[in-house]
Amino acid sequence: MTPKTQHPKAREVHRNASRLRRTTAKRRPSQPSPHGLRIAAIDIGTNSLHMVVVEVTQQLGFKVLSSEKDLTKLGHSALVKHVLTRSSMEHTLSVLGRYLRIAQQLECDKVLAYATSAVRESVNGGDFVQAAKERLGMDVHVISSSEEARLIYLAVRQGVDFQDQPVLIVDIGGGSAEFIVGTAQKALMLESRKVGASRLTQQFVRSDPISRRDLRALQKHIKKLLRPVLRRAKELGVRRVIGTSGTMENLAAMCAGLHGEEEARRRILSRMLREDFDDVFTELLQMDVDERRGVAGLDPGRAEQILAGAAVVNFVFEEINAPAIDVSDRAMREGMIIDYMQTHWPKVRLSVEVQDPRRRSVIELGRRCNYDEKHHQQVSRLAVELFNQLKRVHHLPDKYRELLEYAALGHDLGWHIGHSGHHKHSYYLLKNGDLEGFAPLEIDIIANVARYHRRSFPKKSHEAYMSLAPAERTVVCKLAALLRLAEALDRGHWGNVRALRSRIAAATVSVRILTQADPELELWAARHKADMFESVFGRTVRISPGPPV
Repeated sequence: MTPKTQHPKAREVHRNASRLRRTTAKRRPSQPSPHGLRIAAIDIGTNSLHMVVVEVTQQLGFKVLSSEKDLTKLGHSALVKHVLTRSSMEHTLSVLGRYLRIAQQLECDKVLAYATSAVRESVNGGDFVQAAKERLGMDVHVISSSEEARLIYLAVRQGVDFQDQPVLIVDIGGGSAEFIVGTAQKALMLESRKVGASRLTQQFVRSDPISRRDLRALQKHIKKLLRPVLRRAKELGVRRVIGTSGTMENLAAMCAGLHGEEEARRRILSRMLREDFDDVFTELLQMDVDERRGVAGLDPGRAEQILAGAAVVNFVFEEINAPAIDVSDRAMREGMIIDYMQTHWPKVRLSVEVQDPRRRSVIELGRRCNYDEKHHQQVSRLAVELFNQLKRVHHLPDKYRELLEYAALGHDLGWHIGHSGHHKHSYYLLKNGDLEGFAPLEIDIIANVARYHRRSFPKKSHEAYMSLAPAERTVVCKLAALLRLAEALDRGHWGNVRALRSRIAAATVSVRILTQADPELELWAARHKADMFESVFGRTVRISPGPPV
């Protein structure tokens, strides 16, 4: 699917999008509060939108911070006509914008947005993806049916004990239904069929209540598409069925309502007995849409399509001959979280070690570049000490101490590309490393400070430096002067300097270093790297050894 040619009904979406401010999704708090890695997963389904926001825990699991659900009916006409309507796109984009604001308020480090059959099958699905990018700055990934099934498997496996036997997972969405057979170790079958509740309703339910003729046509179609799939499931030894998704949760809640129980979908795992389902299905067949809207346990927004979904469940019961279906509250959105954690495991583990999102982002970039972590941590520590002890010299607000620290943590990243000109490579990597939680100006300052940790001073011919305002250029020079001195004090890259003591005089700054071993290498390097400090601050630097510590 490609956005090159817009469908006429989507043009207004783009006209509206172009008038809106495009910075909404790029805003981040300049000082986010300490927390573990936070991920928002948004499932853009045919009938509804779901979002879950989680935080990675110390046990390398996750806890839910927020859960949102809205019936948007994006695929109301898309599954038959293969066109997303302008009104459904506008409504869905509006809900996505609200979800994005929630994610930003919760300081999410990553927002995942996956779209399924409605967008996948529509000729103007690309227009919707492009509008989400232009209006919200949101990257919407359109996933395949097999990928959708795999994510559902990951979610259910993480939340349900399979008890060492193959189970059949059935997820009835709006456009498609996924049929997965898996054990606790691996998926054995990942199948998707176009028997979603919304699709079947559009294709076959033309009467209200449903006529016998429409019901026969519906059931014949379901049987044709699903019998081979369910036959294979039985061949794989399936005896247990686990249902997931809104259709399953609503049916389970309606079954619980027969006994006056609370809504089953509020539970982690509920059970829908065959005899209860048969009673519910019989009642649904006799009701019109208005009557179904008043049924306990059924979301009114699903009243039109619940019958078609129930017909799919009825066929599963008949074919598998299971006494019950266990209904899990886990769905694709949790699978998105689990998949992200598995494929970004170093970042996930780092989030447990480092709670500050900004520091975590810099360290993650450093590890991606295979940096010398001990050296960078040591230089960072010494740079911060110099900043704290020399406030009467540099006169910078405390907010710049953090930027100096991060520039020090990334000053030698350029070695990942090559030694020659590695200070310039460090600038590039910090500037383009997708650091999270920083304002663009902060990244510019960090990258420039790292760039000047060695070799030439800033010059008018240096475009990146000259693009800064004069006051910001002054900040870069002062911080780079401190960084040069700190970097020299770890010339041997083994953390010899344990502490330092500074004394400020009218024309001099004296720094006494306390080391573990002979300090001659650090003293030599500091004398050669003090030139920028002396030029920027107009004071001579004197470095002297103290007693070993």
